[in-house]
Amino acid sequence: MRHMPTITELMTAFPAHVDESTSLAEAANHMAEHHCHHLPVMKDHDVVGLLSRADLELARSPGHSMNDISELTAGDMCRRDVASVDLHTRLDVVLDQMHSRGEEAVLVYKRERLAGIFTLQDAAEGFSHWLKKTYLPDDDPSIA
Repeated sequence: MRHMPTITELMTAFPAHVDESTSLAEAANHMAEHHCHHLPVMKDHDVVGLLSRADLELARSPGHSMNDISELTAGDMCRRDVASVDLHTRLDVVLDQMHSRGEEAVLVYKRERLAGIFTLQDAAEGFSHWLKKTYLPDDDPSIA
């Protein structure tokens, strides 16, 4: 019998993160360096928000309320109301929650501490892996 996977099987454990005082330029470099689209924003050891590439683009857009982008920090631009789930939550429950709320990412906690992040990119990668495993068996001679 197959089991329903939990979020731990597809999440990114111990995600890259930045302090809320980190400049947006540094945060953008951090995202590029770690090949990620979302960064948890921390104050001390607690998550205070989530910064996305879309947030960085918004800060660069004309008409933003701050006159100079160099004045902005990760804490200024991050979304403070961030969806979160427990480490042992079933994957289908997380995906349903993300879909119904229009979330691109959720933070994953273990005993009130950040344990990981799960994004739409993680979901797509997991689904791709499942499709290949299900429909492209290793012993199929037609696969080059």
